[in-house]
Amino acid sequence: MKRTGILFQIVLSLSLAAVLVALAVGSVVRQYEGERLREQQLKQAGLTVSLLSGLMLESIIVEDIPVLETGLHETLARTRSILSIQILNSADRLIASAGHDQQGGQEGFVTYEQPVEMEGVQFGTMMVQWSVQDGLALVEQKVHYTIKWTILAIGVLTLLVLLLVTLLALQPLKIIHQRMSGAISGTLRQTDIPAKVLPWYASREFWALNHSVEVLEDTFAERDEREIALEQACETAAIASQAKSDFLANMSHEIRTPMNGVIGMAELMLETDLDDDQLVYADTIAKSGSALLTIINDILNFSKIEAGKIELERRPFNLLTSVEDIVTLLAPKANLNGVEIVLRYDPDLPEFYEGDVGRLRQVMTNVIGNAVKFTTSGHVYIDVTGTKLGRPGERELSISVTDTGIGIPKDRVDAVFNAFEQVDGGATRNFEGTGLGLAISSRLLALMHGRISVQSELGVGSVFTVQLSLPLGNGVTEPAEKSLSLHGMTGMVVDGLAVSGTALAERLRSWGGQAFVADTAPEALEVLSDLQLAQQQLDFIILDDQMPEQEGHKLVQRIRAIADYRDVPIVMLLSIEQAVAQSARDGGQSCQFVLKPVRVAQLKQVLRRVLHLEAPQVIPATPQFAVPGPQRRIKVLVAEDNRTNRLVVTKMLKGADFDIILAVNGVESVALYEEHHPDIVLMDMMMPVMDGIEATMKIREMEVAQQIRPCRIIALTANALDSHREKCLTAGMDDFLSKPLRKKALLAAINNWVATPTAQISRADAG
Repeated sequence: MKRTGILFQIVLSLSLAAVLVALAVGSVVRQYEGERLREQQLKQAGLTVSLLSGLMLESIIVEDIPVLETGLHETLARTRSILSIQILNSADRLIASAGHDQQGGQEGFVTYEQPVEMEGVQFGTMMVQWSVQDGLALVEQKVHYTIKWTILAIGVLTLLVLLLVTLLALQPLKIIHQRMSGAISGTLRQTDIPAKVLPWYASREFWALNHSVEVLEDTFAERDEREIALEQACETAAIASQAKSDFLANMSHEIRTPMNGVIGMAELMLETDLDDDQLVYADTIAKSGSALLTIINDILNFSKIEAGKIELERRPFNLLTSVEDIVTLLAPKANLNGVEIVLRYDPDLPEFYEGDVGRLRQVMTNVIGNAVKFTTSGHVYIDVTGTKLGRPGERELSISVTDTGIGIPKDRVDAVFNAFEQVDGGATRNFEGTGLGLAISSRLLALMHGRISVQSELGVGSVFTVQLSLPLGNGVTEPAEKSLSLHGMTGMVVDGLAVSGTALAERLRSWGGQAFVADTAPEALEVLSDLQLAQQQLDFIILDDQMPEQEGHKLVQRIRAIADYRDVPIVMLLSIEQAVAQSARDGGQSCQFVLKPVRVAQLKQVLRRVLHLEAPQVIPATPQFAVPGPQRRIKVLVAEDNRTNRLVVTKMLKGADFDIILAVNGVESVALYEEHHPDIVLMDMMMPVMDGIEATMKIREMEVAQQIRPCRIIALTANALDSHREKCLTAGMDDFLSKPLRKKALLAAINNWVATPTAQISRADAG
């Protein structure tokens, strides 16, 4: 819709008002002048009738008709306003009349009637019709004149009003509008054009509004200054963030390079013949290097999270296996303090989900490892449960980690998820660490739309709860050969730790069996006695070797002494490998030994073996890649500028069936590749003359130009960031290993790529 200006609206409004006023004034004037005209005509008619009555009195009395008519015609001739005259006698009979010819009728007249009398005696009546046409014309002329001057006056007044409105309102308002538009758009501030000043005669309301615009201009100016400062701060922060990332990447590279020598040499040293002292020294070096590497990784992870460079993956994984891997990894450290880790995975909870299993492992390793670190006695209990959500195919997972450790003071509970924050943070602290584990876990869970919470009591322990929603793994199910059915079977679990025994019994019941739980040896013997009295069969026993009142292997001897249970299968749970031989010597005959913490798959396998349950017949899958015995020695080109790192890699590969070729920079590696055509290239990223990325691209170009089969290039670099990995893979590398190197990981990577079909084909024709 097209909008009109205020001046046009004012002109239109005043014009309409002028027309209405003119019409109203004309109507009033017409009515007033008409009434006045009628009064004048009546007065004039009365005088005329009175004069005629006096002149014709005698003729009227004698009723001299000719004389009367003659006098009437003369009167009509002299007075054109008189339309007709009639004379009636005393009996109201017409005796004489005269009038003008009226064609089409005459409008606009008044009738005047007056008696003819003398000395109180009425001799007749005279009736006169008086025309008012001329008077009405004069009235209309006067009305038109009045309307014209009224419109003219209103027009002049309108022009005056427009002038005043323009000067007193529109011009100041236009100046204020321009200033406000300039303030909002910033044109005045950008062009430095001076703002127009209000005229001196502007009203105080406009001056007040102008002052408000000045305040608005100052506010916008301050806002612009803040925005400019914020943009500069953002640019500075981005530069600082990039500098920090570059610094961390460089520091990581510079630290990992000598760490590769320390840890690698320590690992190689441990494989040699050492006396007891030397073994302690080498083991201390290796463990200290690993601890330092953990600190470096924590700092890098925290930096990547803060910089927003974490990208989550989504792929199927087995949640049960993932948590069991973490428990198995941390169990040896817990056993050193006599702490037992117990895992309870809800039997009704699906095992396969989709998500970033690597990040979830990192979170759970931090949380469970934190519980193990701060627990000096007792146990760490992990409970994995879940509930269905409104969205199909998704579960709300809850993983709680309960420990019997030192606990957290109430005033420190909210701070445990802050970076570099520790419960035992004083100078005399007993527990080491960077204080980044829980902070990293909290931020990773936030990225995965999850959360972590804690409840703790000082001196009693803590409960950390991880809550996370994950979709179920589509099309991923448990293989048939891993299923187990215990329907119709009865077992007994003997464990000094109640939560452990309850978790095992729950798992047995989920497989269809009946399970009894005993916490002590006497209680176990009592259950056996009750089963004998009830003549109920007992198919197997699972017992812990370490119980408070009586050790497990002694309980086995007492059970074997009972005739009914001499041959019952017994599975003994051991916390440390060194206890196996001792338990066997002390009467653990006919027992199957399983190390704690027990994996579900491991428990299935043991029960299937001791109960002689045949697994379903499964046709073994054809392996995708067979590892044939090589017909010749594998050529490995090592491109590494650091002498120590070359020595570490060479020693790690010593003893394997490899021919090792060494290059000290990228140019030399390209030349040696062209000369020897190796099967595997171990390429460092940062080297003098030509770096590993450019060298890789040169090698790939050479392979395309010479039409030879590509070799496998594995990056060996101290740059551990994901961006470096992507950079290597984009350049044409096949794999990525970060320093410090582990011998096992290095050999596994080489064997993995040598086993692929491309690497199996001999390069004799190309060499």
